Amino acid sequence: MSISNIAYRPMEVSSVAEMLDPSRPLVKSQQPTTRPAGPKFVDPEEAEKRKQLRAAKKAATNDATSKIYSQRLNERKFLKAQYEFDREKKIAEQTIYRKEKQGEWKSRFATSPFLVDLVADNERIEEEMSVRQHEERRRQKQQELKKKKVKNEIIVKALSEAPVLEQARATKRLMYEEEKRQKALRDLQKVDQLWERKQRDMEEMASERRQRIELAALVPPRVKKSGY
Repeated sequence: MSISNIAYRPMEVSSVAEMLDPSRPLVKSQQPTTRPAGPKFVDPEEAEKRKQLRAAKKAATNDATSKIYSQRLNERKFLKAQYEFDREKKIAEQTIYRKEKQGEWKSRFATSPFLVDLVADNERIEEEMSVRQHEERRRQKQQELKKKKVKNEIIVKALSEAPVLEQARATKRLMYEEEKRQKALRDLQKVDQLWERKQRDMEEMASERRQRIELAALVPPRVKKSGY
């Protein structure tokens, strides 16, 4: 495509100011935008061969990986089955050995004279324990009922004696307030007595001072003797 073949749409301008606007493009192409293609240095056939070779290598690698995974999985299954077989074999051997020992001890003590007595003693102990437990449960149940009864009686008595208790509290409160008032009066009387005693002491001291002044005024002054 040559430059002469490119067609441009004429500008649509409504005014001179719009034509002089620098933000508006001068021309607008009618052809779609294209991206330039760079030079190709690789032959298409060579690229296709490389692609096929990579695909073949990938398939071979996946095949080898699948074979290795299958082999490891089979080995794991075999080892697990062998472990289970060994475990079951060991359990069976232990069970057989235990049964043989039990049979041996049973046959050894089959003629023991203490066997019957031990079983009877065990049954007797179990029966006594059962009777004792039953009696203990019955006794605990009776104690719980007795506690509930006493608790209910205490609650009913407290509710019935509530006015009496309130009156007793009020009386005690009045007695306490009266004791406080009496104590305050006694303290006030003590203060008054101390004040009166202090006043009397001050009056006595003033009277003694006046008496000393009067006595000093009555005594004539002494005449000093001259040395001539």
